[in-house]
Amino acid sequence: MINLLNPVYAKTDNEILRELGGMLKQRRINNNFTQQEFANAIGISKDQLSKIERTGKTTLATLVAISRKYNLLQQLLRTYEAAELTPMQKYEIERKTAKLRIKRKRVRK
Repeated sequence: MINLLNPVYAKTDNEILRELGGMLKQRRINNNFTQQEFANAIGISKDQLSKIERTGKTTLATLVAISRKYNLLQQLLRTYEAAELTPMQKYEIERKTAKLRIKRKRVRK
């Protein structure tokens, strides 16, 4: 569920991306990497890294490479980990799936 009281949800996607790009740049600087050194380390061009730092726009593959370089892979994966379903949630999903199967069989006739 989206928390509308949290100010981050008032930001546009592009604002959030630019903020993340700035954070990446700050982390790179704090770790004493030049753009060229960091770009070489993660297998992209310096121009591509510069664009990521300005806009925050990148591919998932590059995000994984960046996360690997900063030892953040576990945190990245945990961010999108599905929550464990309760037995009642599992039951409800199974019940809805069974209803869909019945409807599909009727439509095919």
